[in-house]
Amino acid sequence: MKTQSLSKITITGILIFTFALAGCQPKDGETAEPQAGESPTGESVLPPQPGEPMAVSSELVLDPAVTEDADSLLVSGYLYEGLVRLDEAGNVQPGIAESWIVSDDQLDYIFEIRPNARFSDGSPITTDVIVDNFNRWFDPAHPLHGGGNYPTWQRLFLAFNGERDAENRAISQVDGIQKVDVNTVIIHLNRPEPNLLTYLAEPAFAILNPAALAGGSYGSTAATVTSSGPYVISAWTDTGMTLSPNPNYWNPVEGDLNFVWK
Repeated sequence: MKTQSLSKITITGILIFTFALAGCQPKDGETAEPQAGESPTGESVLPPQPGEPMAVSSELVLDPAVTEDADSLLVSGYLYEGLVRLDEAGNVQPGIAESWIVSDDQLDYIFEIRPNARFSDGSPITTDVIVDNFNRWFDPAHPLHGGGNYPTWQRLFLAFNGERDAENRAISQVDGIQKVDVNTVIIHLNRPEPNLLTYLAEPAFAILNPAALAGGSYGSTAATVTSSGPYVISAWTDTGMTLSPNPNYWNPVEGDLNFVWK
């Protein structure tokens, strides 16, 4: 992984590089690299709006990294947030990352994390949390990877860490992730991937609480779910589910969302 070679560069050098390109950073509501179009899975990326109850399957899997079930991803899109998100026009907008820079060779994506990003239980969403989530998807050796197939990762990023083709080339576009400091992470690529930001807006790449994941059986009941997005589960019954605004979300919403089982 490129993480090893980059570790020879001093943190000071990376920060100088970051500040030198600060003029290229997007502000909230702007994109570093606009990407128009639909989510690659075709799932709705519209912001949630309170209204009539929505009918969904009662067999929800609220761990979006390990499922492609449309209803599970729909509900997960209200509960969790990734580094970036898509607006109604399909353009990339800041999420847990408030800004980012792309290197000239398109191989390094430097993300600045919101200092006020928190899970619904009040615990901070740190760069260590981001790295743990990323390595969970990418690295089969990571303690949180478990036995999941990670279908969206495999579909978009082609392979896991260490998988190589017949010519000993890395199959995945992704080389790895590195924590730079308490505010900054870098995603390294083996080759340019122009859709990287759009891919990262997928519900499958939302940020979950590693402490909750470590407990096992994540997402099977309301008690196991810790939100990183605009809503939390306020009721999960035999007839449906209610989501209420997450008081710790950085961009508060109003009103409940109601789901009934199909």
